[in-house]
Amino acid sequence: MSPFSPLINAVLLLAWYAGHCELWTAWLNRVYANAWPRRRLLKWRRWHDAALLLGPPVLIGWIGLWNPGILLGGNWSDMAVPWKVYAGFCSAGLVSLVVHSIWRLLRPRPRGIVDRTSRILDLAADLGGRPIGDGRHQGMARLPFNQAFQLDVTTRTIHLPGLSSAWDGFSIVQWTDLHLTGTIQRRWFEAVVDVTNALEPDLAVCTGDLIDDVHLIDWLPETLGRIESRLDRCFILGNHDSHQKPDRIRQVTTGEAGWTDVAGQCITLEHRGHHLEIGGTELPWMGEHPDFPSKAEGTFRLLLSHTPDNIERAVVQDVDLVLAGHNHGGQVCLPLIGPVYSPSRYGVRYASGEFQHGKTLMIVSRGLSGRHPMRFLCRPELTRVVLRAG
Repeated sequence: MSPFSPLINAVLLLAWYAGHCELWTAWLNRVYANAWPRRRLLKWRRWHDAALLLGPPVLIGWIGLWNPGILLGGNWSDMAVPWKVYAGFCSAGLVSLVVHSIWRLLRPRPRGIVDRTSRILDLAADLGGRPIGDGRHQGMARLPFNQAFQLDVTTRTIHLPGLSSAWDGFSIVQWTDLHLTGTIQRRWFEAVVDVTNALEPDLAVCTGDLIDDVHLIDWLPETLGRIESRLDRCFILGNHDSHQKPDRIRQVTTGEAGWTDVAGQCITLEHRGHHLEIGGTELPWMGEHPDFPSKAEGTFRLLLSHTPDNIERAVVQDVDLVLAGHNHGGQVCLPLIGPVYSPSRYGVRYASGEFQHGKTLMIVSRGLSGRHPMRFLCRPELTRVVLRAG
């Protein structure tokens, strides 16, 4: 007979399933960090979905009710060796889940972050209702408690070591992960443009995943093209753009929308007699890393990277600030646990937020939308950065 009561055994089975889910989602996150063909990624996604769906009936039916039947008084020690081995792996997965959840809640604010404020705007209410178009996944956009139309305007005031006083007050607004599909109407993004222009940024940047439906390229001049900034507007593309027609997307964004493409290169702008070096990387999907020149004193170096996975290269290149997206903050977060899905070789570590690596500060935005228009405990984000010197 089992030394535990049926209730405790049920809890242990639940913990086993939690570790099982952690293992499979951690594996899928790292699979999706690769520049593999979409068909291959979807194949692995189906394996992941099947594993999560089959987990409860297998654990309850086989382990719980049949052999060894621990819910009916059976003993865990009678479980077959392969199941014991897999249970050990799932135990490690459960420990990983707990540790990462605690780390996310308790990790200290990076020393470069002076202040962070958040302003929530219910743009759907301002527009007279949810602006749902005729694209795919309309049902998902209509779900109750969906926060996909509540914009979080996050302002981070940052201090970077050695930054000249000329940069004090310089502001950057970041757009990322628009994922234009037609499910969310263009007028919602136009409303975000109005919010952006009211912030009067010195620099506007966009860090990729503009298009998920190539027929909506003509939306770019009426969205990105209307954004105003004092110095320049710079962009890179992302993995979803690479699955569409990236050359055409670049052509429209640089031409009709009037933005500057910094993918795989570095440009230099001037601000109050000091240089701003902006580079962009779309790796691992397209192009190459930018080749920054030798860094002169007083230079502010900014890297636009679609994925935060390129942080190590940024540190080596003495980048002051990295702005990234791609991970959507998990898009759906669980209470206490936080994000579960984050297509990164670091898993959910860089799902969103601020991260300090030596002198390099990285900010990962949750992005404005997603191919699947569902947000829970993870509102879309418009990121504003204000520099402080001295």
